Parts: sequence; structure tokens; C-alpha cells
Amino acid sequence: MEIIPCSWLSLRPGSRSIALAAKLVLLLLAGGAPAARASGFHNEDFGVRRMGMFTVVARPDDGTTVFHNPAGLTLCPETCFYHSQSWFYASLGLRLYDSEGRLRPEHEISPDWNIGFLPFFGVISALGTESLRLGLSLYAPNAYGASLPDDEPTRYHATGALFVSSRATLSAAWAVSPRLSLGANLSLVHNYLTMSRIFNLAVLEQPDRRFDPPEQTRAGDGTLDLEGSSWSHAWDVGVLLHPTERLRLGAAFFSGSPVELEGDVVLKYQDGSEERTRQHTLLVIPFTLRAGVNWEPSPRFELGADIRYYHYQVFQEQRTTFDRPLKGQTGLVDAKSYDNAWNWSVGVLYRPLEGLELMGGYQEDYTPIPTATFTR
Repeated sequence: MEIIPCSWLSLRPGSRSIALAAKLVLLLLAGGAPAARASGFHNEDFGVRRMGMFTVVARPDDGTTVFHNPAGLTLCPETCFYHSQSWFYASLGLRLYDSEGRLRPEHEISPDWNIGFLPFFGVISALGTESLRLGLSLYAPNAYGASLPDDEPTRYHATGALFVSSRATLSAAWAVSPRLSLGANLSLVHNYLTMSRIFNLAVLEQPDRRFDPPEQTRAGDGTLDLEGSSWSHAWDVGVLLHPTERLRLGAAFFSGSPVELEGDVVLKYQDGSEERTRQHTLLVIPFTLRAGVNWEPSPRFELGADIRYYHYQVFQEQRTTFDRPLKGQTGLVDAKSYDNAWNWSVGVLYRPLEGLELMGGYQEDYTPIPTATFTR
């Protein structure tokens, strides 16, 4: 038996700069849950220039260039080691609506805690050449965890979740001329998900029952613990153009990856008994296109603009299949119905003193989540 529940969910990001982080946390809550929808496998916030002015594709001049545009390796010194880390504490508010569109409960539900961590370690070397750069990097463009209250209707979506997408990337870039550089990546991709939720067959059959008082549904509650991991690969290419002394252009294509998470599922009943099986969850990391421009009107100023496109229409559903039925259920299907997504950003950099850079930027991010299940 397969049950495809439906409901509506509203997300209130705490600020524009962490909106993507908030959506990514909600992706964790969507794994195997009744229609809590969100998106994102990558957070772009790697590196000083990206964090400072948002615009980096046309001038990625630190080690995180492997993530933004691999052709930028040619802008790095002959040999360098680079480390960065970003932490996110998102302010989230969730609103659930029943099948008739009514807000239930009549208040926002906030996670007990949520956190995101994006580490990056990389080394780049010219190997004694002038025009060639090779790089090796380890990073996690998505590492988020969250915990939701166990006394709210969201307990049937998730009570706790952790999702980590990490990469080991080999990179190469070649300065064909002072005006043109080409770069490429080959990545080993690892994805890991662990989550817990309350499992109740009556709620799955009638999703509105999650809004009933807990004492009316508790007798049928069990705890479902799900874990899964997968290995995949990806490839990326990039180009940098320097048509004039003050103007730089950049573009990159990132291939995306198929994902099949495989791991254990444990359903624990209130009497202490449990059932165990294995699960397979199918996802997809969409391909991405990035382009940018950087203009230096004077040695002290830089102006930049970036645009990014994410082909999320390939992610229409998330399907989990059990090797052996649990309570007669062979799996879970979470409809996504994503649209394609994109964002644009502008930024400025000012150097008041030698060795000191001040940056600022602005970004608009358009979610792939259908408007019926996402509000700002």
C-alpha cells in the first residue's frame, strides 16, 4: 500500500541572507514526511568574496573557486592552502494548513534548534608551471540539522533530522592566454541523511488527523528512525574571460548528480517491540548554470553582478521504498512538483588601505518550491 498525503506548509525566513539556509533545513524535514516541502542541495556561501559581496563567478580569487568557477584557479598563487567555514542559525516559523486551507494550529511552529555548517578545505599548486593549476578540495555545500517539537503536528513530519552532502574534488585550470582561462572539476559526492518522525498509519491515511489532540492519536503512534547514504559523482567546467584590463567575465556549468540513499529503517512501537527493514530513497541534484561580470573602475573599486540558474524541474517527487512493508506500507511518496529556480546578486568592493577590503552585496533568491506550499 502506498499513501500519498497532501498538505500545505508556510516558511518565514528570518532574514534574506539566510533564506536559502532555512529552505535547506526544511529539506531535512521533508525526507519521508507528509508533504513538508523545501529545496536545495547546495548553499553558495563559501569564501570571503562570496560572503562579502555575493558576486564571485567572474573573479573567484581564493580556494573556493572550485565551487564557484574552476577556471578561477589560475587567479590563485602558485601554491596555497585555503580553509573557510560558515555557520547558520536560521530563524524559522512553520505554518501548517489542513486540506481545506485552514491554518492549524493558529500559531507558528518553531524548531527547538537548527544549525548549518559549511566547511571547506583546499590546496592548490602550480607544480612549477606558470599557466597550470591543480587543486584538491574537501567540502560540504550542505550540512544542516534541525529538531522539531514532539508535541506539535509537525511530529508527523519530523522530530529530528540531519542531512550532509559532501564532496572530494580534483580540479585543473589552464591559463590559455592572459585573456582566457579554462577549468574543470571531477567530484566524488557523498550524501547522508538521518531522521526521526512519529509514524501513525491513521494520520498517513487522513493527514488532517495530525491536528487532532495528541491523546486521540497517541495510541497509534510509533517512532520511525530512517538512515541512508549514497555515493555518486559530478563534473563541472568553467571559463574566465579578461577582455580588457578592467573587465572580467565568467561562466560555469555544474552537472548535478543522481542520488539513491540506502540504509536502515526501524519502526519502534510503544510496547518496546520494533520492526526493521532497509529503504531506498531516490533524489536528484539538478544541474546549475552560473555567469558573472566584474568591473574595476579604479584600483580601489570593484563592481560585480552574478546570476545562477538551477534546473529543479527534474525533482518532481521524492520516493522512499521499503524492502519489507512496515504496517502494510511499502514506502512513502513525497510530491515535490518543483519549478526551476534562479537568483541574481550585485556587489561592491572598496580598498581604503593596502591589504584592507570592504565588501557589500544584495541578492534575490527565487525558490523552486510551488507557491501553494511556500510563502515568505
